Amino acid sequence: MVVVLLLGAGVGGVVLLRTIGRQPRMEALKSGAEPWVKVTEGLTQALAAKDEEAFVKQFAAGPTKEKQRKVFRNLVKIPWEKASWESGLVRDGRLSVKFVHQVKGVDSYPIAERYEWKVLGPDSTSSGKAPTEAAIADGAEVITEVGGTTNGEGKTMDDGYYPAPWDLYDELSVQVRDHLVAMSDKAQEAELNRDVDVMARAAADDLAAWRKCAPAPTGKTAAAAGFFVVLERSRDVYNKLYHGDGRPNDSLEAGVNMGFWADSPPESDPDLTVIGGSRIVMDTTDGRFTGKQWQEGVTNIGRHEMAHAIVATLTSWSESSTTDTRKAWVSEGFAEYMALRGKEDRARQDLAVLKQVPFDGKLPPGERSSFYSYDAARRSANYTLAADALRYMASKYGDAKVCGFVAGQYTRPEEYEQQITAATGQPVEEFQSAWAAHVRSTVQGLR
Repeated sequence: MVVVLLLGAGVGGVVLLRTIGRQPRMEALKSGAEPWVKVTEGLTQALAAKDEEAFVKQFAAGPTKEKQRKVFRNLVKIPWEKASWESGLVRDGRLSVKFVHQVKGVDSYPIAERYEWKVLGPDSTSSGKAPTEAAIADGAEVITEVGGTTNGEGKTMDDGYYPAPWDLYDELSVQVRDHLVAMSDKAQEAELNRDVDVMARAAADDLAAWRKCAPAPTGKTAAAAGFFVVLERSRDVYNKLYHGDGRPNDSLEAGVNMGFWADSPPESDPDLTVIGGSRIVMDTTDGRFTGKQWQEGVTNIGRHEMAHAIVATLTSWSESSTTDTRKAWVSEGFAEYMALRGKEDRARQDLAVLKQVPFDGKLPPGERSSFYSYDAARRSANYTLAADALRYMASKYGDAKVCGFVAGQYTRPEEYEQQITAATGQPVEEFQSAWAAHVRSTVQGLR
């Protein structure tokens, strides 16, 4: 099951939670596959040593090798806490491979990008291809093609977190700040250099605000400590990053936060799956980046997306769970609440969207299909109302109650009604009624 939470018009970003449950386990190695273990270990060692020739040694001469040179040169620019390749089972000349990686200062746990290599070697003769001259000369395994994992129809699947920026871009530009690793294609470096310090301030703002109001950690999951951001101006590339062959375009979306499941569960709880870290992608053709007030626009979308990332790592998934019941309005309301923190006048102005759509006095939809309406005004109203509900909660009961409520939704989503009561002292219906009266008193003449 894939849960996709889409962006509302006039709002800075979304959260995307990829493939509920743990990623498929790598199939156990069979006899004859051991040489590929040495190949993947060699890649790991070569990256650690920053040895380009050792890294590309096993790739077939020509386009495949030259592409992996570019991948290597991209990878060495990123601050890694962990970066290793692990091989799986060879079948019909195809080898499943994991790139297990953890970005320093960003990821709570390592995550795994899944590749599929077309290979030639002593354990891959079923490929039907003759070994290359290089393979014969060296007596070595040869990787002839690199891609993401594919399904039975030969399409690249979107549950392997492929392609990452280091796969897509010929040359990465990377900027590292406290709590932030930001990147773009080299051709978009000027945009990255212009925006990075604004995003770094947004990161610091969000983290400081969260730490001030956050509940005590449970011990099994913790809020994110940093952010990974990709800036991209091509919508086709934007939709393809981390999505295999790509996802349908949503014209109302300006950014996305993707929470990725950790490669393995915490040692303390082997039955628990947790989010290892997030990846944020932003569309730099959006008006927040191109307008005269771009500093404010980049700040707002940065705060919004990073708020998603902060709480994404509070998510866990037990083997007994079957559905994701988190309320969409809580997730997006919190992101917009953080984005417009200290900007109450702007927040009140945003409520003017209610002049375009009916207001029924109810909290925004919790169901994703309803919340992420493809009607621009309706979706914008949902985002605005969701943020206002949390802003109202904070005004009456304090920021800590809001943060506790949101954290509860990420860790125990089935306890929604109890969480509302814990935050406000009221049943859901009473809180909703009081908040609706506040909205009507703020925006005159609602339909």
